[in-house]
Amino acid sequence: MIDINQQRKILKQLSSGLPICENPYKEVADVSGVDESELFEFVKDLLDSNVISRFGMVVNQEAVGYEENAIVVWDIPDDEVDQIGALLGLQEKISLCYRRQRQLPNWPYNLYTLLHGKTKQDLTTELNKIVSSNGIENYACDMLVSTRTFKHSSARYDY
Repeated sequence: MIDINQQRKILKQLSSGLPICENPYKEVADVSGVDESELFEFVKDLLDSNVISRFGMVVNQEAVGYEENAIVVWDIPDDEVDQIGALLGLQEKISLCYRRQRQLPNWPYNLYTLLHGKTKQDLTTELNKIVSSNGIENYACDMLVSTRTFKHSSARYDY
């Protein structure tokens, strides 16, 4: 049985990514003080209970040529925002999609998406394609293109 301190060690190890070595799972297990089979069972339980939604790598988007990104903000009627959010969440070039409270009267937007492209023109082209192919031309949106990246990393949590 894995105790709470071992669970925290495993979560900390995994949230930093697997070590680059011949046996990364064994190294995580050893550092955490558990058997490799216990580690696999713990990770399986996390996946099964949806504590973690997937187990994979994070690609540095700039390193593979996707140097531009933008937050696209949408003004969607409140009774349609869940449906449109789910639809936008299926789009390949959108990596995040979430709802927020409107900040009226100056900020009417309630749906936010993060769009990626190789060039600024790609962002515009992809947004236009998403809008037209999903029949959402009647909803107001604005594209806020990034001008400088100060930090880009996965979220880190204390365990």
